[in-house]
Amino acid sequence: MEIAERLRERLSNELSRLPSQFRLMLLSIGVGVVAGLGAILFDRLLGWTLHAVLETLTGYTEPPTGSSAESLFTFAPVRSFWFFIVPALGGLVSGVIVYLIAPEAEGHGTDAMIDAFHHKGGQIRKRVPFVKIIASVLTIGTGGSAGKEGPIAQIGSGFGSAFASLLKLKSRERRILVLAGAAGGIGAIFQAPLGAALFAPEVLYRDTEFEYEAILPCVVSSIMAYAVYTQLYKGGALFFPGPVGFSLPGELLPYAIFGVVCAMTGSLYVRTFYGSRDRFFRPLRIHKMLKPAVGGLMLGTIAYAFPQVSDGGYGWIQMALEGKMFWWTMLLLAFLKILGTSCTIGSGGSGGVFGPSVFIGAMLGGAFGFLGHQVAPGWVVNPGSFVLVGIGGFFAGVARTPVSSVIMACEMSASYTLLVPLMLVSSTSYLLLRNTSLYEKQQISRIASPAHLTEFARGMLERIRVHEAVREQAITRIPEDTPFGELVKTVTRSGAAHFPVVDRNGRMTGIVSINDIRAVLFEETIDHLIVARDVATPNVVRVHWNDTLQQALDKMAAINVDELPVAREETPDEIVAMLSKRDIVDYYYGRSMS
Repeated sequence: MEIAERLRERLSNELSRLPSQFRLMLLSIGVGVVAGLGAILFDRLLGWTLHAVLETLTGYTEPPTGSSAESLFTFAPVRSFWFFIVPALGGLVSGVIVYLIAPEAEGHGTDAMIDAFHHKGGQIRKRVPFVKIIASVLTIGTGGSAGKEGPIAQIGSGFGSAFASLLKLKSRERRILVLAGAAGGIGAIFQAPLGAALFAPEVLYRDTEFEYEAILPCVVSSIMAYAVYTQLYKGGALFFPGPVGFSLPGELLPYAIFGVVCAMTGSLYVRTFYGSRDRFFRPLRIHKMLKPAVGGLMLGTIAYAFPQVSDGGYGWIQMALEGKMFWWTMLLLAFLKILGTSCTIGSGGSGGVFGPSVFIGAMLGGAFGFLGHQVAPGWVVNPGSFVLVGIGGFFAGVARTPVSSVIMACEMSASYTLLVPLMLVSSTSYLLLRNTSLYEKQQISRIASPAHLTEFARGMLERIRVHEAVREQAITRIPEDTPFGELVKTVTRSGAAHFPVVDRNGRMTGIVSINDIRAVLFEETIDHLIVARDVATPNVVRVHWNDTLQQALDKMAAINVDELPVAREETPDEIVAMLSKRDIVDYYYGRSMS
């Protein structure tokens, strides 16, 4: 243990000598490698569980790429009573593990990562990644309607946080490594390294802002995680679109209308998702660890008739891209997926919302595209294109990530052919949904984030001078030869807390506070023996007229007082005002709100 501690200390000291940006880049390489290994472990465990439990017991499998339209009927009509049992058992075991070991691992992990960034200085308990792996594998592997993004984001960010804690890094660097870990895991498992590198810094805020300091570390981590992941899994696209295309300007109007449809459905999705949690599962009078089992039972009831809502449903997305599903089937599956996801994750099950959102967007796009092609073939020329556009456009609105969603959709399909309609639909959906978001822990902007509150406040206070914040007020100056009894009467009549003590020429020689007086207040026979000069604090720390408010606060903190006298630089012994912390706070908030 001593040797390990010495090595850690030596490594920490060596890293501290490097420039901050270079140090973060170097650490992001390590975080990316670990995130890539975590993605492999998670994918392997999930694949094994799906095969050993869901497929074996229910007989349900998703259609592989290239399946004929006729063969799809051998996948869709599976009717197994195991659907009533398997998701409920998975939810039960997952709920017990999460409740007993790491309650923060419940739900969709991206929100937990966002919360850790904004409110916890990037601190994530070391046990969380391991609990999240097990809980998510149990939830998704038994048929739960959830995605991989949330678990892998929390797993990667947990490794990043642990890495930072091991090396005793500052909160700022820990927060960046948390994002780098999330970007690495998501980039690897979704085969979208660039989109993930932008998603992690973008998903923190509802406005179009990025945590720009984290972009390069996220890029480095995502590259390394992707490289590690593709050593085991062949790199490439998740989806393979059929014939897709886009013609300007004729198809702009249908895509704009589809953006409105995405926003309307997205609003329903978010309301249903959180409504089920707040109005049904939370008030449910059973133990919290049992609620995921109830959600699993409800999901199983839907899956008995429509097993396509189980798991991620990526096989069905591929079939939609190939144009092998009816438009009304896709429309029905989109809304059933909303219900299934609300049951699985709203009840406290462990999983992500990106996967279900991709499924909903794809099915919604397929329904819109193929119905539109039937109704107006001159306007909707390539109906399959709407499936791919729906993948990115829908998630851009509900997640408040208009930039990264577009890039991830292109990377996941290895095609930038539909970049223009993706941008149009994503922008439309994003603008119409405004403050509606699947991630309730998002902050409005960087300036609203508690993680940046101190630096923004300090930046503003360093630009404001003391004379701008001081208030006009009468100052009670105490002559230094004032008898103690008279001093007490003067202080009692005043509402101030500090009183400058001055000599015959009006120059300040000390300061008296109420606490100074209390120290000798009950001494007998001192009224004429002690004068103001005797109880005053000499060598007064003061702020100057042109000091900044940050300098004033630093001086107050150094001597642990809430108020200091103000003097001009040219006459430092002549008190002109008193400045308190309350004055600074009031002025700061008054200026920031104007």
